[in-house]
Amino acid sequence: MNANFTLVTGASGGFGSAISAELAKRGWNIILHYNKSASEAKTLGEAIRSLGVEAELVSADLSTREGPDKLSDEVRSMGVRLSGVVNNAGIGRPGNASNIRDEDWDAVLNVNLRSPVLLVRKLLPVMAKPSSVVNVASVSGIRASLTRIAYEASKAGLIHATRSMAVALAPDVRVNAIAPGWVKTNINSERLSDQNVVNGIIERTPLKRLGRPEEIAKLTAFLLSDDSSFITGETVVIDGGVSLT
Repeated sequence: MNANFTLVTGASGGFGSAISAELAKRGWNIILHYNKSASEAKTLGEAIRSLGVEAELVSADLSTREGPDKLSDEVRSMGVRLSGVVNNAGIGRPGNASNIRDEDWDAVLNVNLRSPVLLVRKLLPVMAKPSSVVNVASVSGIRASLTRIAYEASKAGLIHATRSMAVALAPDVRVNAIAPGWVKTNINSERLSDQNVVNGIIERTPLKRLGRPEEIAKLTAFLLSDDSSFITGETVVIDGGVSLT
């Protein structure tokens, strides 16, 4: 196997499945990473193959110290070249500065910040020149709240790591981030199940609606493609303007 692939971590989730599907529609071969959602990843892989492109599945728990090694080893053993990496896998755990549990802090930082940086470093030997990395951050890394310190700190760190990676890996690898706002996916489905919460968010959002996973996917595809060939080190906010209010 020597075709170019794009790795999407957390591919079976809301953003990940939308991103993977969008890339497949554009004719890109995909490596789908998942942790526990094996059936969802298998279904997504079959859907992608039906579009006439290749899909490979890999599993690793990125909340552990060994997760990035396991994932990078499996990808490298495939004999592929990577034209892109989408660091989309992410988790959130409740807790503020006074009550966050040690294990929750470690798990969130491992998945959301440690893994993206280490994965790219470990995959550099199989990345094409040029290639592109997109880190999925969040507006929570720009604006703080009182309830999810680990998530917010990890996404803020990922935004800054994106800048550092962009400088260190240029000119062969471009590295950018996106910072989505409120989009209904698994990671925030509980909070958005309350219509009063949704109404409050919409009221504060200049564009007066929640985002859609397909919009996140199209922005990601743009940053991976040659259409963005002179963009690196940037974080593109895609939140309907809510971070402006």
